[in-house]
Amino acid sequence: MDTTNTVGLLQSELDTFSLWCRNNCLDLNITKTKEMERLEYALNCKRRVLILALRWANAHTYLLQEEPAAVSFLEELYGSVSNDSRILRGLKDLAVDLEKVVKLHSEEAKSIKRKTLIRQFSNGEERLQKKQPIKNQDDILLKVYCSDHTYTTIRIAVAATGREVTSAVTDKLGTTDELLLVHLSSAAEKQILKPNDVSVFSTLSINGRLFACPRDQLSGLTPLPDQEGPSAGSMSTFELMSSKDLAYQMTMFDWELFSCVHEHELLYHTFGRQSFRRTTANLDLFLRRFNQVQLWVVTEVCLCNQLSKRVQLLKKFIKIAAHCREFKNLNSFFAIIMGMSNPAVSRLSQTWEKLPTKFKKFYAEFESMMDPSRNHRTYRITVTKLEPPIIPFMPLLLKDMTFTHEGNKTFIDNMVNFEKMRIIANTIRQVRHCRSQPFNPDICQPNKNQAEVRGYVRKLCVIDNQRALTQLSYRLEPRRT
Repeated sequence: MDTTNTVGLLQSELDTFSLWCRNNCLDLNITKTKEMERLEYALNCKRRVLILALRWANAHTYLLQEEPAAVSFLEELYGSVSNDSRILRGLKDLAVDLEKVVKLHSEEAKSIKRKTLIRQFSNGEERLQKKQPIKNQDDILLKVYCSDHTYTTIRIAVAATGREVTSAVTDKLGTTDELLLVHLSSAAEKQILKPNDVSVFSTLSINGRLFACPRDQLSGLTPLPDQEGPSAGSMSTFELMSSKDLAYQMTMFDWELFSCVHEHELLYHTFGRQSFRRTTANLDLFLRRFNQVQLWVVTEVCLCNQLSKRVQLLKKFIKIAAHCREFKNLNSFFAIIMGMSNPAVSRLSQTWEKLPTKFKKFYAEFESMMDPSRNHRTYRITVTKLEPPIIPFMPLLLKDMTFTHEGNKTFIDNMVNFEKMRIIANTIRQVRHCRSQPFNPDICQPNKNQAEVRGYVRKLCVIDNQRALTQLSYRLEPRRT
């Protein structure tokens, strides 16, 4: 055999085999690359879905426990993620986070049938306990009064409607009369509650009461004696307490109330809770606290008969307000300043004339922060300079959301107005930002009498009848002729 031909033939075969190997290896590499790209694409898609689900669960928090379908979805999702994480290691970190969420909500959902009896609105020692979020599945003991000032106590769901409250009272009294559910204020103003009103107990004014009566007894309803509020001030009690301690305990209490407010309650309040059949009790409590602190200032000043003592009171309130601002408690800070701006207090010219110049300057500076011009620009700039935790001026946030809602259509050409939703979401993000850091209880070194101060600030007794406060003011300093 010709060696040259043989070598040539072998070389040709070798070249052919090498070409075949290169082509097949290239195909294998391409296949392997495509498989890796497919796995990476699948991993990224799954991570995005999991991140969205975790954010959704974090936004809903304990409200998920009220929706069995939502808890079942999370459990099923976790089962799928557990299987996938064996192949896709990039899912393991999110699988751990999802497992924590599922365990928390599954255990809570199983115990949801055991209803908690809430007494947040009673006058007992429960007020001194740390506030916990009020949930839709909770019950409350509710006093409903009759026209003769007797009352019946019913146990009702937090999110019960006016119709359900009336039905429970009718059954308890064993009457066949058709009853109206009425909110009676301390000024004897009557508001007939609608059958579809939700959580009627949480919308009562500070000294307001619920009455149930036939229509022919409506005109004869009169306030209860305890609705009038205190007849004497409590300055002798709290004048010995440090202004800083008072502001600290007020801030602690406000933070508890603010922490209980769920972000969804802002939406229910804005869009109408009747549409959702959900309670806004935690938000109502927080707003009520603002009104209570405001009226506390007016009540104490108007019940103080001595001019020198009233001057001391104004100084005390200005000091408390300053410490509230130091603690970034803008809720109580504004409540105190608005209380001092109340006509029943601001008209006391003899009292204000005696106030030292230094305190007048402080008050003028504080009052300027309430300037509503340019959409409360001064206040908004102040807030942007603060780091959380912050207790915000909630009425203004709600005003922003209401203005956005009422000034813009929810649907345009049968499509969701996402620009409107974005603006509302930005307001809710402000609330989330304020609570993004935990409140540090060590911001103040309390004195020994903290239990006494704590008890005092959590059960402020006030007069909420503006007409009565104005009359008291004129008794202190009659109108000059």
